[in-house]
Amino acid sequence: MNDKRELIRFSNAGKCFSTPGRGDVWAVRDFNLLAHEGQLTCVLGASGCGKTTLLRLAAGLEKPTTGEVVVDSSRVNGAADIGLVTQEGNLLPWRKVLDNIALGPEIQGAKRHKRIAAAREALSRVGLPQKVAKSFPHELSGGMRQRVALGRTLCAGSRIWLMDEPFANLDEPTRHRLQGELLDVWFEDHQTVLFVTHSLEEAVFLADRIVVMAAGRMVAEFQVDLPRPRNRLGDDFVNVLLKVRRVFTETDR
Repeated sequence: MNDKRELIRFSNAGKCFSTPGRGDVWAVRDFNLLAHEGQLTCVLGASGCGKTTLLRLAAGLEKPTTGEVVVDSSRVNGAADIGLVTQEGNLLPWRKVLDNIALGPEIQGAKRHKRIAAAREALSRVGLPQKVAKSFPHELSGGMRQRVALGRTLCAGSRIWLMDEPFANLDEPTRHRLQGELLDVWFEDHQTVLFVTHSLEEAVFLADRIVVMAAGRMVAEFQVDLPRPRNRLGDDFVNVLLKVRRVFTETDR
């Protein structure tokens, strides 16, 4: 039994969109999920299965059509202690790197010297040199922009991270490095992470638990009981990956 506090709960949650051409389309349906404090949960599924809508429900950007979504003991309304990291990063192009990272403390009313100090610390923790602080987002590589997005979420002090395929557009070596850096931050600060991906290997490398989603529903769920750090080439890792692949293949028909 998990004795840690429950931070995210979907209870028979569903989201229906009305479309001119297709009528009512259920992106998420009858979804039940509990995520406890400090847990890293990966939601795995093919494109179009409802993963992003699930995160938007958790973030309070969408309201459930049916059921309930509760984050940190409250129905979500966009005001919970949540950091959202998207595939694009969503950095503000007119702000330099340091000011992008310091956005959370700025909104929270922190004085400039305090938020800049916090931003510099976050910059270092996500593996970026201080010399990029004065760069604009368009001057950075894709991997560096995602590090800035991670740093911004870290600097805001959010205890709950919702991550929507943040490394999907990166080359494999960069993706692997950023996965490792995410885990370094998570090991130290113990955020509760709901991480959406369509990569089976990424889910096995990162997750305490994997939830498999298809056609808007949860179709499988299992724990990943591998020691950390995980060796992608180790027999145990490969065996779990094959298990996930079998489940994913069977449920994606």
